[in-house]
Amino acid sequence: MAKLVVALDEDKLIWLRRIITDGDGEEALAFVKTVLEPKLREAEVPDGSRRTFDRRSPLGRNEGKVG
Repeated sequence: MAKLVVALDEDKLIWLRRIITDGDGEEALAFVKTVLEPKLREAEVPDGSRRTFDRRSPLGRNEGKVG
């Protein structure tokens, strides 16, 4: 199984700390569904199926040009 590293902003960290401190199971499930589930879903998408855009060379334009 692959490892997943999740970056959380300050608000999410505070939310998580409150869940741990309070031992609130319902709030923990809400956190998992709201914060972690979307990140997990994104991580499960195979690399080849992600849409990527290269601003330097969209549709072959700007080939060989720098800047």
